[in-house]
Amino acid sequence: MKKTHEEKTQMYSTWGDKLLQHTDVLYDLQINKKITPITIQLAPLEACDSDCPFCSVAKRPLKSRISFEKIRNILKDFKELGAKSVEITGGGNPLLYRDRWNGKKITINEVIEYAHELGYDIGIITNTHNFSKLLRQDVYDKIKWLRVSLIKLDEGKDPEDYDFNNFPQEKLGFSYIIYESTGGVPDEASRTGKPYNGTTVESIQKMAKLVELHPKTKFVRIAGNCLIKGNNAAIREKWKPVINEIDTLDKFFVKDIGFDDSPYNSGCYIGGIRPYIAPNPHGKDYQVYTCTSHVLQKRTYDLDYSLGSVDEIKEIWQRMSENMKQGKPPYEIKGNSGKNWCSSCKFCYYKFNNKLLHTVASEMPDKNFP
Repeated sequence: MKKTHEEKTQMYSTWGDKLLQHTDVLYDLQINKKITPITIQLAPLEACDSDCPFCSVAKRPLKSRISFEKIRNILKDFKELGAKSVEITGGGNPLLYRDRWNGKKITINEVIEYAHELGYDIGIITNTHNFSKLLRQDVYDKIKWLRVSLIKLDEGKDPEDYDFNNFPQEKLGFSYIIYESTGGVPDEASRTGKPYNGTTVESIQKMAKLVELHPKTKFVRIAGNCLIKGNNAAIREKWKPVINEIDTLDKFFVKDIGFDDSPYNSGCYIGGIRPYIAPNPHGKDYQVYTCTSHVLQKRTYDLDYSLGSVDEIKEIWQRMSENMKQGKPPYEIKGNSGKNWCSSCKFCYYKFNNKLLHTVASEMPDKNFP
């Protein structure tokens, strides 16, 4: 049976109530007042060979990268805290990772192997069009899923140019951001000075052709420009009929998140469940950030949203759990006492996650009231 855009959003997106699948974590949160990480979002470097005008981290410290030794320590610490999966992401193309402290002999493949040894489910988000130069085939079985952003189709590549080097199609997904033309001038944060023409019907047709060439691919996730509030709902109304007509293989969906991309005002917990590991905005020590959404306000990392250094991971989680045991929110940002999040964050793509977590974590004396 053909799935709706809403059903696909639930399956292939963090938006929604997928957290209900992790009853062990919810039990700990409600009964033991303990926050357990589920997924670690790890940005091992900031290098990227694209220059998207909608890039949420366009002003990031591009030369930052983390040592393999530090990655090992991060993954060990989070595993001991109970983390189940790691999402290798950030910057655009994390497959470019090399450990400059080890003569570049350590690559993203060694990161994958080590995470697998620890028992993590491993997902990867990248915008590369060519796996053969970066990803070894002997690590394919260690990867749970891999999502490719299709911006290269707007940078001169054709569907036939994509080389997934025999990566299993059933583990593969595509994503694309619909965006407007930059009007013949580059984005204000562009580092290449290259303008972009924006999304056209031909863009969607190219994606459909790519799916035809790789028909076992799971999905093509379409979303709006996250730098513009409410844009996802606007592009869904405009583009959903076009996409439905072109999508003959039933692979596409427009991310169904509604008009409201503001925070859940009463509480934020996602930093304890799905932390984001990325560099200091000045390119120094790597930090544990509350989420990936925080970058949308400055298009770079912001220490106001850091829970602490990656050298303090266990201490951070102990502190959050102690706060919960004392009836306090797990953390606060900008002196907000862990409340009134709409005053602290302009955007949030974890609103429903936080609403669910807040409901689970809060004492509700009238919970049985009909």
